[in-house]
This record gives sequence, C-alpha cells and structure tokens, in this order.
Amino acid sequence: MSAKTRPTAQQLSTLVKLMELGAGGSDARVSSSTLGEVLGLSQQAASKRLIELERAGLVRRTHSGRGLTVALTPPGRRAVLVHYGELKQIIEGRSRPMLFAGKVFTGLREGAYYVSLKGYAAHFRSSLGFVPFPGTLNLRLAAPSQVVQRAQLNLLRGIEVPGFEDGRRTYGPVKCFRAEVAGKLPGAILVIERTHYDDSVLEVIAPVNLREALGLKDGDGCQVSVLFD
Repeated sequence: MSAKTRPTAQQLSTLVKLMELGAGGSDARVSSSTLGEVLGLSQQAASKRLIELERAGLVRRTHSGRGLTVALTPPGRRAVLVHYGELKQIIEGRSRPMLFAGKVFTGLREGAYYVSLKGYAAHFRSSLGFVPFPGTLNLRLAAPSQVVQRAQLNLLRGIEVPGFEDGRRTYGPVKCFRAEVAGKLPGAILVIERTHYDDSVLEVIAPVNLREALGLKDGDGCQVSVLFD
C-alpha cells in the first residue's frame, strides 16, 4: 500500500494515538508495548501496526542507541489533518460561504493546462454543471487569514472530478468547490494536489473567460465566495 492510498480507520486511530504520544512532528520514543497499552492491543499487535504504517509511508521508525523512535511522515500528518477536517465538517456543518479576496496575476498556466484536457471536460460538466473556459483566474491572497482559509480547503471534502488515462499517462482526480465570482458569475475553485502554488494562491475556473467578462487585468482586486451545499 502506498502513502497515496487513503488510510483505514484502524490506521488513522493509530496515527492519532502516535500524535498524542509526541510523534506528530518529530522523533519520539514510542515502544510497541506503550502503543499497545493506549490502543488496548498486545505488544505484538502494536508492533505489527507500526510496521504496516511504515510500509504505507505514514510513519518513520528509527533505531538508535536510545532504542526505537517513531515520527509521522508528512503524508501521515496530512492524513490525520484531512480526517480532522472531514470530522469538523460533519459535526459543525457548513452553510455560510467562505469569502476570498485577492489580486489578479498571470500564473504559470498550470491550472489552464488541466482544465483544457478533454478527459476532464465531461466530468466537469456532470460535476459542476459547466465546461470550464480553458484558463484560470489566478488570485494572490494577501491577508494571512485568507491564506489560512485557503489551506482549510485542502482538508474539506469538495467535489471530486475523476481522473483518467489517455494512453500515455494517468491524470489524477481534481477537487473543486462551487463558487460565485465577483458576486454574480458562477465558477469553481480548483484544489490540485500537485501544484507549484502554495496556499496564498486561489485558482478559479468558470464557463467564461473571467478576465474578459469582468474587465480584469493584473493587479486588480476580485472577490470569490466558495459555496457549500
């Protein structure tokens, strides 16, 4: 199993306990007997759990003079955060829009490349109700609170547009969130797992060329509201 595979409930519960034991971000001395105690398992069963998590790329085990240390890997921490975000969404619900404001800039055309692929077109139509214009509106978020808010989208369950194969390579799924642009145009936010942008950038798609429709140029401000059903 690879770290890209969604962890099982059993693996997630173990990762959470490891975080409680101090292994969330740095190496911590966690014996299989200690882990077994907090999980209600035998030492052998707890040791097997650690081995499975290591093989899945979710934890790193290191043998040193101090004994065995354990730490969650970045995919392991992300799995816990995604799980937390989903639980929070279920428990608290979300009905109010999430408002973003940023300045338009010319990007690397990475989002435009994905949007223009024919393999995604039909799925965009069925999932979002429109086929996107082959380009994205890129917004640079300046306020720290906006960047944190954008990071939250990584943890929330959005609309997943399935991936596809074209005979040469495989394209993974793309997550989207329905949105309203400038208070009047329908659109969606793209959340691409592998991207050159960090959480200070918002990539917006729509059935029309947003720059032309709204008369926008680099440096202009624009607001986008993410809508939750």
